[in-house]
Amino acid sequence: MIFGWTIKRTTRRRQVQVQRAKTTDTLRRRVLRQVASWPVLAGVLFVIAAASIALVGGATLGYSIGQYVASPISADVDFQVRDPRRTETLREAARAATPSYYSPNARALTFDRIRADLLGLYRAAADADTFEAYEASLGDAGWPAEHNAYTRLRSLVDLPGDAGRIQYDQWVDALPLEREYVVESPLREPRRGTKSATDFIVLEVVADDGHVTAREIRHSNLVPQSNDKALRGSAAAVVKRFAAFELRPTVEAVVLGGFRKQPTIVFNDERTSAKMREAKEATPDAMTAYEKGKRLISAGELDSEGYQLLLAHRRAYSAFLGQNTAEAARLRWERWLQRGGMITLVVLLSIGLLVYTGMNQPRVFEIRTRTIAFAVLILGTLLAARLLDLKWPHIPELVFGPCLLAGIMLAIVYPRRFATGAMCMTAVIVTTIVGGDLFFMLTLFTGVALVVYQLDEIRSRTKLISSGVVTAVAMMIASAAGGFLTKQRYDFVVEHAGWAGLCALLASFVASGVLPFIERMFRAATSLTLLEWRDPTKPLLQLLARKSPGTYNHSLVLGTLAEAACESIGANGLLAQVGALYHDIGKIHKAEYFAENQEGRVNRHDSLAPTMSLLIILGHVKDGVATAKEYKLPRILHQFIEEHHGTTVVRYFHHMASERQPRIASGKHDREVPESVFRYPGPKPRSKETAILMLCDGTEGAVRALSEPTPGRIESVVHGILMDRLQDGQFNNCDITLRELHRVEESLVKGLCSLYHGRVAYPKASGKSEGPAESQEEPARKPVAG
Repeated sequence: MIFGWTIKRTTRRRQVQVQRAKTTDTLRRRVLRQVASWPVLAGVLFVIAAASIALVGGATLGYSIGQYVASPISADVDFQVRDPRRTETLREAARAATPSYYSPNARALTFDRIRADLLGLYRAAADADTFEAYEASLGDAGWPAEHNAYTRLRSLVDLPGDAGRIQYDQWVDALPLEREYVVESPLREPRRGTKSATDFIVLEVVADDGHVTAREIRHSNLVPQSNDKALRGSAAAVVKRFAAFELRPTVEAVVLGGFRKQPTIVFNDERTSAKMREAKEATPDAMTAYEKGKRLISAGELDSEGYQLLLAHRRAYSAFLGQNTAEAARLRWERWLQRGGMITLVVLLSIGLLVYTGMNQPRVFEIRTRTIAFAVLILGTLLAARLLDLKWPHIPELVFGPCLLAGIMLAIVYPRRFATGAMCMTAVIVTTIVGGDLFFMLTLFTGVALVVYQLDEIRSRTKLISSGVVTAVAMMIASAAGGFLTKQRYDFVVEHAGWAGLCALLASFVASGVLPFIERMFRAATSLTLLEWRDPTKPLLQLLARKSPGTYNHSLVLGTLAEAACESIGANGLLAQVGALYHDIGKIHKAEYFAENQEGRVNRHDSLAPTMSLLIILGHVKDGVATAKEYKLPRILHQFIEEHHGTTVVRYFHHMASERQPRIASGKHDREVPESVFRYPGPKPRSKETAILMLCDGTEGAVRALSEPTPGRIESVVHGILMDRLQDGQFNNCDITLRELHRVEESLVKGLCSLYHGRVAYPKASGKSEGPAESQEEPARKPVAG
C-alpha cells in the first residue's frame, strides 16, 4: 500500500514537472515570437539608426557670429592660436624689408650706345680734313667741338696703320660707365602693396653663361635723371678716367647726353614681386598662447575674431584628446559621458516616438512598406538636420527645413493629431542631436505644429504655399522673440529670423514639387488627387457608365449619401464620396447579373443554382480590386472595394439555397445551410469612411426596393440595417462610436427621404383627351422624428 502511494506521488510530481516545462516552453516561444516579430525588429533598427546619426561628426560649436554670449568662455586645454593681425603685420614688415631689384638697361643698351657715340668722335675727326668740317659734324650731333680735341684726335689718326684707332678704343673701353647707376627721373619703384624700407637696392647682372651676379647699391649712389647736377657729376666722374686730357670736355658732353636719354639700370618688377612674395611666405605665423582656464571670450557680443578663436580651441581640444596622457584620458571620459547622455536621450525619445506611433497609428507597423517609409522619413530628417548643422553651424535655422518638410509629409499621409505629436517628438530629438537651446526647440515646435494644423485638406497646389507663408511668418516671430529675450543684437535677430522664415518657405515649395512622390511612397492620396479621380471624364468612370449604367447611378447616389454622413461626424467626406464612385467597379465584367443593370425584369440568376449565383456576386469584389490595380487607382480607394460588404451574408441567395433543401415530414428542412458559406470574404471595414459606405450601400438598396418609401418606413429600414451590421460585428475593426453611428443614421434617413420621396398625380385637365397623369414633387411633409 505504501509502495503504491509512493508510485502515485512520484507519477503526479512528474506530471506536474512536465506540465510546468510545457508551460515554460510555451511562454518562452511566445516571448521569442514577440521579440522576433517585425514591429519589434523594425523598432530596434530604428533606435540604433537614430543613435548612430547622433554620433555622426564631432561636436558643433553652438555659437554664431554676432551672437550675445551670456557668460564668459574659458579654455579647457593649453593651446596656441594664430594671431592674424600680428601675422599680417610681420609679413608686411618682411615684404617691406625686401629690397628693390634692378637690372641693367639692356633694352636701351645705354653703355654700348655711349661707347658707340665716343667712337663716332674718332671717325668724325678722321673724316674731317679741317676743324670746320669736324665742328660741323659734331654740331649735327649736338656735341661741342674744341680745337685741342680735334688736334689730339688727328694726331691719333695720323699714326701708322690702326694704331691710333686701337689706342682710342682702349681709352673708351677703360671708362667706368658701369659704375654709374642712373635711374629714371624721378626715382620710381612700382612695388606692389608697400614701399621699400631698405636704404639700398640689389642690382642683378646676368652674364652670357647665365651666371647671376647680385650687387647691393645704396640709394645715395643712385643718380636720378631729374637731377641734372648729379648727372653732370656722374659724367665728370667717368671722364676723369679718360686718358687724353684734351678730349675730356667733349667726352663728358657725350656721356652726359647718354645719361640724359636713357637710365643705366631699370626697376625689375617681376623679380622684386617674387622676392617680396618669398619673404612673406617664409615669415612664420605669429602665435598667441592660451593656458587652460584662461578666458577666451568675455560676456557680450561674439565677433568674427572671437568665433575663430573658439574654432581653434575646439580643434586643439580634439587634438589633445588623442594624446596618451592622464589629463587627455580624463577629458575623453568626460566626452564619452556627454555623448552617452545624448545617446541615452535620443534612444528614450525614439522609443517614445515608436510607442506613440503604435498607440495612435498601429497600421504603420502592420504594413511593412509603411513601416519602412515612416522610418526612412524620420531618420532622413534626423540625418539631414545633423549634416546641415555640421556644414553650416553658424546658421542653425537651416535645420528647420527638413523638419518642416517631414511634418508636411506626415500631415498629408496621416491624421493631423498624430502628425503633430510625432513631429513634436522628432523636433525634441533633432534639438538634442544638434545641441539647440530652448528657444530653438520652441521655434521648431511653432513651425511643425502650425504647418500640420493648416494641412487638414489639400484641394489645390497653392494650399502648401499659403501654409508655408503663414508658417514662415509665425516662425520669424517666434525666432525674433527668442532672440530679443536672450539680449541678441537687432541685426542678429533679423538675420536669423529671416533664415527661419526662408526655410519654412523652401520646405513648402519642395513639398509642393514632391507631392506625387510622397503619395506614392506612403500609398496615400490627398484631396487634390481625390478631386482628380472624382472627375467624370476619368476612363474608368466612363467605362462604368457605359457598361453598368445602373451601377454608375447607384454609385453617384452613394457618393452623395456617404459624403453627407461623413461630414456629420467629422470624417473625410471627399474620400468617402470618391470611394463610393469606384466601390462597385467590379460589376463592369458581369453587369447583367446585378439587379440595377437588369432590364425588362429578366433575372439571369433564375436559371442558376444559388451557389453559382453566389460566386458571381462575390466575384465583383475580387474583380473590382483587379480593375483598380489595372487602372492604377490610388491604394487608399482599394479599401472601399474590399470592405464595403465586409463579411456580411448574401441574404437573398442564402435564403434561396435554404429553400431548395429537401424537407422532412415535419416541414422543416433536412439540414440548414450555414451562413458562413454565403458570407463575403471581407475584410471588415477598418475606417469610418468604409463603414459609412457599407451602411449607405445596404440602406440605399433596401429603400430602393420599398414599394412605398415613406419617411417612417425609410427610418425603420435604416435603423434595422444599422443594428444588423452592428450586431453582426461589422464595425469591430474600426473606431466608429455609437454616438457617431446615431448621427450617421440621422444623415442617411434625411438623405434617403430627399431621394425617394413620394409623388402626387395632377388631376386630369377638363376637355382634354385622357393620357398619363402628370406628376409633381411631393408637398412638404412634417420632419421625420429621429
